[in-house]
Amino acid sequence: MTEPSRLFDCIEWHLERTPLDVMLAGKENGKWKTYSTREVSDTVSNIAAGLVALGAGPNDGTVEGRDKIAIIAKNRPEWLIVDLAVQKIGAILTPVYPTISVSELEFVLKDAAVKFVFVNDEELYLKVLSLKDKLPSLQEIFTIEHVANATYWKDIASHATDETRARVKEISDQIKGSDVATILYTSGTT
Repeated sequence: MTEPSRLFDCIEWHLERTPLDVMLAGKENGKWKTYSTREVSDTVSNIAAGLVALGAGPNDGTVEGRDKIAIIAKNRPEWLIVDLAVQKIGAILTPVYPTISVSELEFVLKDAAVKFVFVNDEELYLKVLSLKDKLPSLQEIFTIEHVANATYWKDIASHATDETRARVKEISDQIKGSDVATILYTSGTT
């Protein structure tokens, strides 16, 4: 691979040149959980292929037509993994600050026409779930931490197939470095 031109290329670039035993680290239940460059690469690819299997993707390729996927979480390694997986499939990430009010959250998720939401924990899961009936585009809420009766984020990878992995490659090959990767709502837009 030549120099990376898209954010998600950086992982593969590092994997080829300088793979690390500890690329990302975050505290989980008070203990450090680490991810190697290989683990990050594999997890990004598996989540991307699983999201494609669930129907997420670039659609017509326009900013308006591309699927929007929100993440509402504190800073943690999984945030980056989800972000890169979303970019790799041509969807657009919509990050949301975890302390957002319910009314502002409803506005952002509705205005962006978010299809999937990744949340940090049970509190945020319940916040989004309380709005689900008001959000016609929202299909699923995934949790980064285990939450009863919710879909755990890593379970998305179980939907990945050889076909969806090939589709991710087709999609990512078409993504340009200048394509929109994120739609960020600031406090002045809600």
